[in-house]
Amino acid sequence: MEYVRPVEFESAEIPGEKGYKGKILYSGETCALIATIVPPGVRGPANHTHPVDQLYFITEGEVTIQLGKEVHRAPAGSAVFIPAGVPHHNWNEGTEQEVHLEVLAPGNAGIRPGLVFTESDDALGLPYSVVTPSADLIQTLEGGMTVTPLLGHEGVLGRGQERASKNALVYLAGLPAGAAGPSLHTHRFDQFYLVLEGTLGVQVGLKEFTVGPKHLVVLPAGVPHRQWNAGQDVERHLTILTPPPEDRSTEEDPWDLPVELRAAPYETHLAL
Repeated sequence: MEYVRPVEFESAEIPGEKGYKGKILYSGETCALIATIVPPGVRGPANHTHPVDQLYFITEGEVTIQLGKEVHRAPAGSAVFIPAGVPHHNWNEGTEQEVHLEVLAPGNAGIRPGLVFTESDDALGLPYSVVTPSADLIQTLEGGMTVTPLLGHEGVLGRGQERASKNALVYLAGLPAGAAGPSLHTHRFDQFYLVLEGTLGVQVGLKEFTVGPKHLVVLPAGVPHRQWNAGQDVERHLTILTPPPEDRSTEEDPWDLPVELRAAPYETHLAL
């Protein structure tokens, strides 16, 4: 398993016109994660739908996207929630390249997540949205980590969860200098970090990694891990949980399940 994966487009599996490219960073049962680059003046695939929920998180530039009948603009740092079945297509009206991470959940076994081209602009009344992180939604956890909800179940992270999805929970996390997340633990769900700024230290099993911006950290369910700020500046990353927990983390039923790793005794077996 490659736990740390760079976001680069030289080996992109999804080609498009005029420099449009999509790089598959992860494809599994719970989700697919695709980094997409859209040069100025370039359009993505024609109007289409997906059979799964989709989220864009914009890391560079500004995306223009039609959702149903409405056209929206989403700048860097914002997210677009596209429920399964909502017709949409995107393009870049700016003068700089636009880059976003696509989360499609749940995943499938194919290389390219399914899409169906359509001329319809009927959003079927589904709750699509463009989400801009708000300072009044920031929650500070024990240890100094901050959490800003973007997409998830209502009530799972508390404030800001009206954009409900049964297939993914997505939030922004921040670690001030010297701060760390929970001690070594596992989850019942898959977890991913996209580092946006600063330097993130991550332990996965017995290995430690130092991760900079434009890198994805893959943490499958059941794999022991922990994270901390490995630099001198604030570290920020996008966190994705698939499938999402159904309830808030509590002492009786916590999301983080503590573990302790111990070296097994060395034994020598001699053939007689």
